[in-house]
Amino acid sequence: MKGGRCAHGAPPAFRLSTLRAVKVTWQASATYLKAMTRAARALGHEARVLEKLTPETRAMVESPHSQAWWPGEVLSDFVGALGLEAAREVSIRASRDSMGPLVKPLAAVLLAMAKSPPQALLQRLNTFVSAGVKGIDAHFEPNAEKNGGVVAFTFPEPVIPEMASLFTGLFDVGFSLARGGRVVSQVSEGAVHRFVVAW
Repeated sequence: MKGGRCAHGAPPAFRLSTLRAVKVTWQASATYLKAMTRAARALGHEARVLEKLTPETRAMVESPHSQAWWPGEVLSDFVGALGLEAAREVSIRASRDSMGPLVKPLAAVLLAMAKSPPQALLQRLNTFVSAGVKGIDAHFEPNAEKNGGVVAFTFPEPVIPEMASLFTGLFDVGFSLARGGRVVSQVSEGAVHRFVVAW
């Protein structure tokens, strides 16, 4: 912990119990939530997580497609119960097994015309993110050398730092399709998660 902040950039008191009292306006798709719960089950995390969830989140785990879109609190609750490292693992598995195939056709078109494959995908980041969540902004700012830059994911309200784990899977699949790219560093603070990327 440095300067009164956790290693991932959020004040230590900024936790899930506090954020449950905040009404959120972003949403998560049933398709993405099913991918996350299926991945958590496959990786052996489901039993540990279930006892920590709110009734609404447990209902989502049991039947993700009972509604097309769920309040963001549900995904936040699920990710918070997983914890940062497990959530990263689950995000990568969910993206590779379920979400990646959904966005691959568009990615293939973009990559076919791209001089810089990673940059081509990052410039359409909002399109890819919207397959799983809506109501958040994803922005890529390239650096002067055009060999990387900063990606910022901005939620309309503050979220728990663990939510940064959701984007681990996105980068994993995207950089795999682009055949290059890596996350150099990441900072989460309030509503914004920033990633420095390079290739």
